[in-house]
Amino acid sequence: MELQQIVQHVLESRCETQTLEIKAAAEGTPRVYDTLSAFSNQNEGGIILFGIDEQHGFDICGVYDAQDLQKKVHGQCESMTPEIRPAFETMVADGKTIVAAYISGHPMSERPVYRTSKGITEGSYTRIGDADVRMTATELYDIETFKEGRRDDISTSPAAALDALDARKIGRFILNATKERPLLSRRTDDEILSLTGIIRDDRPTLAGMLTLGDYPQRAYPNLCITAIALNATSISPDATGERFLDSKRYEGTIEDMLEGAQSFIAHNSRTKVVIKDGERIDVPEYPETAVREIILNALMHRDYGPYCNGTPVRLTLFSDRLECWNPGGVYGGQNIDDIGYANMPTRNPTLVSLLEIQKIAENRHSGIPVIREEAASRGLRQPEFLDRNGSFLVRFFNENAVPSADDQTTATVNRIGTFARQSAPQSTRQTDDDRHGHVRNNPKTMRHMILRYCHEPRSAKDIAEHFGYNMTYMRKTFIRPMVAQGALARTMPDKPRSKYQRYLAADQHTVL
Repeated sequence: MELQQIVQHVLESRCETQTLEIKAAAEGTPRVYDTLSAFSNQNEGGIILFGIDEQHGFDICGVYDAQDLQKKVHGQCESMTPEIRPAFETMVADGKTIVAAYISGHPMSERPVYRTSKGITEGSYTRIGDADVRMTATELYDIETFKEGRRDDISTSPAAALDALDARKIGRFILNATKERPLLSRRTDDEILSLTGIIRDDRPTLAGMLTLGDYPQRAYPNLCITAIALNATSISPDATGERFLDSKRYEGTIEDMLEGAQSFIAHNSRTKVVIKDGERIDVPEYPETAVREIILNALMHRDYGPYCNGTPVRLTLFSDRLECWNPGGVYGGQNIDDIGYANMPTRNPTLVSLLEIQKIAENRHSGIPVIREEAASRGLRQPEFLDRNGSFLVRFFNENAVPSADDQTTATVNRIGTFARQSAPQSTRQTDDDRHGHVRNNPKTMRHMILRYCHEPRSAKDIAEHFGYNMTYMRKTFIRPMVAQGALARTMPDKPRSKYQRYLAADQHTVL
């Protein structure tokens, strides 16, 4: 979006957003330290518009002095750790000057961005809707955990001893482990339990308890699933005072909780009968595959750190949707849309590995794409994935759901956020490996990046790994279309499927 379009959108919508802050600045430069921190600490970055007065109906008031304002805002940016490098743009509307400051989101390795004089605890902010909110201890811990490579899934509890593990489950696990991972077949049982992360320092790890424990909640009372069902679209007592149609708590290992939660959804949702080719087919209200992925992802990828291991996963069945909430957002500050395509870090690698051995899960980042595909195959409204304030929420809609009135606004906000990232100077942007969200939202930019990378012959694997994407996705979305357009040339055009095939930019100055 052009700056003129952004200003026009603000004047029409009369609101701030997740990526847009409005400041009057007619009498001087306002303090924007909190907003600078909040925008820098989110992938989307953001735009601060100076010269529009929110307090007076979003009227254009203009800035007192565009040059001095930019100088002083830049001074505030230098007072941040790490320093922020804004990009500025000006325009004139109704004879008055408006200044836009584009703030790029920093990669997780550089967060939190905070006001130096306030320190990390007091000076780090995040954006929630149109508000700048101080980061919680949980959010700060999550950032430090990623940067320092901490592993909460292999932590131990003094309340858990080796006898808390189920001997029968251990036997099955060892058998599966030696089949799945042949190198373990040469090890003793105790060595297998230690090497796979079941035990550590003669105690069962959190991951071990959640996979092989006889009753994990003896050590972690609130690592469970709470589930409620309502005949409404929001949580509130109905006319008779009845709040929930059903309410359950599911404990045990991850396998136990997964099975219990799936049964809860099946019991409290409808099943439609369809006759196809003379056969009766029962069609559940919520696709079983999608439900399983939603619940399993919440249990696998939730935050098990000290600030969150007293918090359960929450499952809520409304009349028009299923919601699943878990503590801990997308790990490592990655974008939700990258899941399933980009190579992404895993918050709980040991836990995921154990679930793979048990054949309960696979760590292929395919959950969200599968959930979306299940909704599309049923003709349902696309699910929503919200990563905000240190938590993750999935909304899966049934056929009773109607399109949200905010859909168009959300799309516009996303375009504004994309524009903020694209407009930042090269020195302030993230590296190619850190900005998958940017290139996914701007395929044109991605194609240009591929052309620059292919100034010498590259294999499809080279291209995919360089940009951190799944090779199948890279071939389908970029390489093949670019070859068809003539932007990329095959080094072996007569053997398109050869394993020695390489791709070269056909014209270094091609503009797609």
